Amino acid sequence: MIIEKLPIPYSEHRFEIVEKKGLGHPDSLCDGISDAVSRGLCKYYMDHFGHILHHNVDKVLISAGRSETGFGGGEILKLMSIIIGGRATDRFQGQNIPVYEIARECTEKYMKSTLKNIDNYFEVEPRLGMGASELKSLAEKVTANDTSIGVGFAPLSRLETDVHKAEVIMRTVTGVGEDVKVMGLRTNDDLLLTLSAAIVSKYATGMDEYESIKSRVRQKVTDSLSSGWEGLSVTVNAADTNKNIYLTKTGTSAEMGDDGETGRGNRANGLITPGRPMTLEAHAGKNPRNHVGKIYNLIAIRAADDLVRQCGVEEAYVYLVSKIGAPLDKPQLKAARIYGDAAPDKIEYVIDYWLEMIPGVMEDFLAGKC
Repeated sequence: MIIEKLPIPYSEHRFEIVEKKGLGHPDSLCDGISDAVSRGLCKYYMDHFGHILHHNVDKVLISAGRSETGFGGGEILKLMSIIIGGRATDRFQGQNIPVYEIARECTEKYMKSTLKNIDNYFEVEPRLGMGASELKSLAEKVTANDTSIGVGFAPLSRLETDVHKAEVIMRTVTGVGEDVKVMGLRTNDDLLLTLSAAIVSKYATGMDEYESIKSRVRQKVTDSLSSGWEGLSVTVNAADTNKNIYLTKTGTSAEMGDDGETGRGNRANGLITPGRPMTLEAHAGKNPRNHVGKIYNLIAIRAADDLVRQCGVEEAYVYLVSKIGAPLDKPQLKAARIYGDAAPDKIEYVIDYWLEMIPGVMEDFLAGKC
């Protein structure tokens, strides 16, 4: 166990950048579909075989469609395509497993429960293949099926908290679709927020209504922010011009202008934080039984949070590195960077506790709690 002390807290850095892609952003949709399909496969595997079989559905791609929108409505000219890539065990103990049907059903259900105005403006193309035999055997042994990294930190900064909050608030404004994005920039105690909101055309019959929706977004987000910012600037749909505005029929840019891909969006804690340690691992869609790309990130986040809550540490960063084929609870590196004071044995105890809780984290994922 390696423990290092930080010289200053993150809040004392002169600048900070935080981004969050909203629920209906094409990249977020791919992450959500990946996890939805993984849950569906897990349920089938558990119901029929008693345990989760090898799968990694972490290669979902959305190829944008084509649309024509105008105030008050619009038309979908070409459906967006959702390509479900990855690996999934499709035959076990002499039984065929309907992985394509599971993938298609879970994708359709997720899209329609996430996007209020999507109707049937998409098509699903499952292209799942069989996994390599050595990886399937690792899943049966419940050992790490990859050499990978998990990182987590706590607590969230004021900017990170406000960016999280702003994304949720934006989607509550009538007329705003689920495809939103927040870019937050802090310089000292000044805050600059650049917001992107897909406006649903049926709610804007003219430019006045469109601008009114933008104004409500700006005001509602501003009212929800933490107090104490010395300077504050909030911009909505900064690229708008008289002729080109962010108007959609479905509430997501995937209907026309923007493709999506699993792993290109928010990290496991729901944010993109270039000033904090991150991994480029795509956590979504990886099986929760033994894929450390999902498990170690969730464990590291929870361990860091506990170090702050229970050990009196002001700031904590947890790092875990797996070794393929090794037991999940025995990473080849477990380390922490902290700001504050805590006994080393307490820090190690918290991290070891969460490594032992891996089966519980798997159950939380299957229950939709992660």
